[in-house]
Amino acid sequence: MWVEVALLVVLVVILMQLLKKPEGLPPGRWGLPLIGYIPLTSKNLEEQLEDLHRQHGDVYLWRMGTQVMVFLHNYRMIKEVFNRPDSLDRPDWLFFNINEKPPLGVGSTNGGRWHNNRRFSLRQLRDLGMGKSKLVGKVHEQAQWLVKEMKKQAGKPAPIPHALSVAVTNVIWQMVGSRQFEVTDPKLKEFQDIFDEFLDSLTRIFILDFMPWVQVILPGPIVNKLCKLDVVNRTKEKFVDFFKAVVDENQATLDRDNPRDLIDSYLIEMEERKDEVEAPLHERDLVFILIDLFSAGSSTTVDTLKFLFYYLAANPGVQTKMQAEIDKELHGVLATLEDRARLPYTEAVIHEVLRMSSLAATGVQHMVIKDIQLGGYSIPKGSILSAVAASIHHDPRYWKDPHRFLPERWIDEDGHFTSKKEGFLPFSVGKRNCLGEALARMELFIFTTTVFQSLSVAAPPGKTVNPGHDPSRPMFHSPITQDVLFTVRE
Repeated sequence: MWVEVALLVVLVVILMQLLKKPEGLPPGRWGLPLIGYIPLTSKNLEEQLEDLHRQHGDVYLWRMGTQVMVFLHNYRMIKEVFNRPDSLDRPDWLFFNINEKPPLGVGSTNGGRWHNNRRFSLRQLRDLGMGKSKLVGKVHEQAQWLVKEMKKQAGKPAPIPHALSVAVTNVIWQMVGSRQFEVTDPKLKEFQDIFDEFLDSLTRIFILDFMPWVQVILPGPIVNKLCKLDVVNRTKEKFVDFFKAVVDENQATLDRDNPRDLIDSYLIEMEERKDEVEAPLHERDLVFILIDLFSAGSSTTVDTLKFLFYYLAANPGVQTKMQAEIDKELHGVLATLEDRARLPYTEAVIHEVLRMSSLAATGVQHMVIKDIQLGGYSIPKGSILSAVAASIHHDPRYWKDPHRFLPERWIDEDGHFTSKKEGFLPFSVGKRNCLGEALARMELFIFTTTVFQSLSVAAPPGKTVNPGHDPSRPMFHSPITQDVLFTVRE
């Protein structure tokens, strides 16, 4: 009997140790081993994070499955930790690597591969005109073509046309692969559909990211059905097949003395470094760089512009004021980057849309590679850091009347636009901030000025426009598909 009692006591002690949150960790939700803390609530993720923020402050944790998630609501703390070399890695998640092992490209890689691929991509994009005047003409062409397509639906309530996605995608693809899509291109439409399916399936895909042991204990067909693993693999194969064909076309017509685009430059450098042992370049790595540029360089800008149309349709006074500035300063001439200083209110509108929309609501996650100290707490190796951007963008510590759409907050007392705002991180911060930020800013400015020189947008008669985000995609802020009414300006 005493043996049984002793075993029971040992078992209870072991269970208590397993259930107990280690000392020194941030406050928050700990839960059970393997499954973490599963809340029984109807609140969505952001509402729960706000509750935890009010309860615990700027740093708290939530163990989700096997992942120790540390959420951050302090801008300066985020800026500091995201610049530290021990906090630069991405988690080994399907969401990032789409089941490619080891991860390739820029978005999901770490260490030397990430450093080399990012440095190469950034250098090439800058050389090809990212954020510079020499690319403005190409953006003008796509913006004018978009206006032409939008005019076709003027006067008729309809969703924002597919031409917006084509125009934005063509800007990045002119730089990357010297190619242009037509609005009727079935391949581009197919890609957007499969990418949308991937985003719609994220809630199920994250089961494997947070509970990888599911794949060990359940049969493959059940894992596939439960976790949408087939969507991940189909997404990857579709993308790989397409971009591999593009690379092969460039390879067949490559002129090593006259590189046309990023693909050509990579192929040339790959040949030059083929004998390197430590950091050789690979064609499949190039394919995944292209996947990253396609997804990050087009879909986010498209969604931001959709939000901009919705906010201006819902706030006609702001739209009228912005158009008056554009008309007065540009006199019908297309804007260039040098015109930004003369269009402070237009810049303010764009930045207010970036703040209000907060596409990456909980940021892009980082993983710490060793035990660190942060905010007075111990953060163990392998923990995931998440900057809650949407919360910071609506935090009264940083913004007066944070839930109001108020472009005037970006204008100083002298009437000048001021972009240096603490608490503003739509492109993240630190060494892994958005690779294409300069391109996105350029596109948002030129597309906005070009469209609203020629068109106005409003809610359809008898209806309203909702500039909020789609609740079916809890991890990101995606615009709601809805009808708007474009009219041609006289």
